[in-house]
Amino acid sequence: MRTLVTGANGFLGVALVERLLLAGASLRLLVRAGSERRRLDALLARHAGADVEVAVGTLDDADAIDRLLDGVDLVHHLAAAKRGSGADIARGTLDASRRLLAAIVGSGRAIRVVLVSSFGVYGTAALEPDAVIDEDTPLEAQPARRDAYSHAKLEQERLFRAWHARHGVPLAVVRPGVIHGAAEAEPSQRVGLRLPGRLFLFAGGDNALPLTFVDNCAEAIRVVGAQARFDGDTYNVVDETADGTPVTCRQWLARHREAGLRVRVLPVAWTTLERFARWGGWLARATRGRLRAPVTPYQVRTTWKPQRYARSRVFALGYAQPLSSEEALRRTFARPD
Repeated sequence: MRTLVTGANGFLGVALVERLLLAGASLRLLVRAGSERRRLDALLARHAGADVEVAVGTLDDADAIDRLLDGVDLVHHLAAAKRGSGADIARGTLDASRRLLAAIVGSGRAIRVVLVSSFGVYGTAALEPDAVIDEDTPLEAQPARRDAYSHAKLEQERLFRAWHARHGVPLAVVRPGVIHGAAEAEPSQRVGLRLPGRLFLFAGGDNALPLTFVDNCAEAIRVVGAQARFDGDTYNVVDETADGTPVTCRQWLARHREAGLRVRVLPVAWTTLERFARWGGWLARATRGRLRAPVTPYQVRTTWKPQRYARSRVFALGYAQPLSSEEALRRTFARPD
């Protein structure tokens, strides 16, 4: 039986494909026509002879999805729209997911699905500062007030859970934290906001970051696919450090600057930024949208209010973090020879 990976040529997708190949999986990889695939092709060249089929296409055609699912017993669903307008992101993420789910149900087989979601689905705005985030933290109640990607991922997760409840689609959900690796050039928005003129609005302060190295995250997803209950169970993915002390936003920004990020840093407390955002909302209304703050008060509370992160349930499945957090940081910020 085969495993289907959608979004197989993405940053996380390539890492997942490698972990699956190392485990001896038989793979079918969905790759969008014309998309960048040099890293994927290089990986497959290193694993010449592996049981891998590359399918070029999209999830737009129901007949094509039926062919993709032929012989498949597990789907790792990573594909999601990340660019364009909010409507484009929602449409690209949700329409493809509906077609995939309909094809799974129509197959008449219990095809298991691992949905890769996001930490952005959590309803952190309503929590107190320094609240602990775990898999039981309530989901966002006002997604329209979040960024378009978080909104789309929340609706995607709700969609999959609805089909799990109504049609019995075997489902496990993975929610990665901040994924990092050598391909990442900018600090996470949880650290701060890049503004015009090389100005960086540093709002994260000493907040903990829920970091996960891309290879570690990929291995966690592989373990979920092999060991999860598929009863709608959920697994956060956050790397653990040797001493249990999380990497902070301040440390993360410093590492990026040491690696060559050229910005002028303007530190600002999240509470101050929230007040500024409120004033910006008034300014936007007064000028009929010609002037506005770069963020809303709600976005400030969801992004820069300090939070803590509990040990993930994925470790109970037998997941062992392949790279230490220290080695992962070294690889992310290693200078090219």
